[in-house]
Amino acid sequence: MTPDIPQQASQQGAFRRLVNLGMLIGGFGIGQGSIFLAQTWLVATDKTEVLALFGTHFSFAMLGVIAVEAGSLTVLSAQIARILHAGADHASVWRSYWETTVFRLTIAVALLLVALGVSAYGALPDFSRNYLLFSLPALVIWAFSAAGFLDGLQKSGVSGITGSISYLASAAALYLSAGMAPADAGMWTGLALTLGYALTVAAQFVALAMAGWRPQWATPTTLGVRKAFIEESSMLAGLLPGQLYFRAQLAIAGLFLGTSATAMLVYAKQIVGAASQIAGFARRIEFPRLVQAVAANPATGVTHMLRIQRTSFGIAGVFALGIIVVALIVVSRFSGFTHEAWAFLAVFCLTILTESVGQALVQGLFAHNRYHVAAMARILAVALAVIFGYLSVSIFGAYVFVLSDFLSHATVIGLSLWWLMKVTRADADRHA
Repeated sequence: MTPDIPQQASQQGAFRRLVNLGMLIGGFGIGQGSIFLAQTWLVATDKTEVLALFGTHFSFAMLGVIAVEAGSLTVLSAQIARILHAGADHASVWRSYWETTVFRLTIAVALLLVALGVSAYGALPDFSRNYLLFSLPALVIWAFSAAGFLDGLQKSGVSGITGSISYLASAAALYLSAGMAPADAGMWTGLALTLGYALTVAAQFVALAMAGWRPQWATPTTLGVRKAFIEESSMLAGLLPGQLYFRAQLAIAGLFLGTSATAMLVYAKQIVGAASQIAGFARRIEFPRLVQAVAANPATGVTHMLRIQRTSFGIAGVFALGIIVVALIVVSRFSGFTHEAWAFLAVFCLTILTESVGQALVQGLFAHNRYHVAAMARILAVALAVIFGYLSVSIFGAYVFVLSDFLSHATVIGLSLWWLMKVTRADADRHA
């Protein structure tokens, strides 16, 4: 006997999600790995000045890219998932994409004007000026990103693989330009970023066309553009504090604890951050299903929302357990900084679990279109964590950053739970 149709569909869906997860992790490994290898080569060949210049400028370029994207990866994915659930035509889906693009272009042009003003009136070094000028087009190009579109179609793996192109291009340019004059190195690494994002967006549109979604112009509506500005501004407001949070922790560590504790924090954050990001890939894959579940039943409970995202919890748990096991082995065999760093990491890795719960609940808010609520929760969480870290660092030492993260995550969990229960009840009453 053959399995019934619902069982076959469930198996196919699980397989598709597994493939998407593998492609997202693969894209992450290829992209971030290529940058890591290029930087490792610079360290090995004692080209630390180039490494410092590129690392600083690439970091700020990524911050610009995040600002242009403004959470549209989530917003656009949710909108498309809802539109497809409602059975609307292709034009409606493309209209949502173009409305989102209007907002992203606005941010990109604003950043472009500010950067050009700094370049024109600021006394920038040769590397900085050329990197800035040649990388700026990347922000405008990324305004047309179709990553959220692919995520909404449950093809997030494709956007993950294509997303590695800009990193590969930057890594190759960094390697090839390491011996050049600063002006030339800045030009080639900046140009590589722009070309990488151009190839990424082109690849995304090829993938959409192959999936039956050929590019189509659909005139944005005033209401749709206004909605995009409201929702994505809320997302951006929630994202930026998180980008500043780690930098604030580094400042506190450097000011009060010295270089050893700061290095320990950086090391732990890199490992924990990578694990959390991989768990986040699973949430990204599960998000369209969560949106459609809420669209089908606005009274969907928190338990069911978390159940839909259970794969991300499993990944977070496996990583946390794995880090603890490795840490116990390292601590038992080494001394000095290595011993201290891994002992610290054994405790810090527990934040992978609390962050996973908090972000799953935030995704529940996103599924209900409560982007502003999620932003408020994140802003308050970061503010409390930074204040606590600053006031308590003299008491707890480096471990204050573990407690700060727990406080941040607990704030997000508490506020998200409260709002989700409130929203669920309100939506249930409204649709009763």
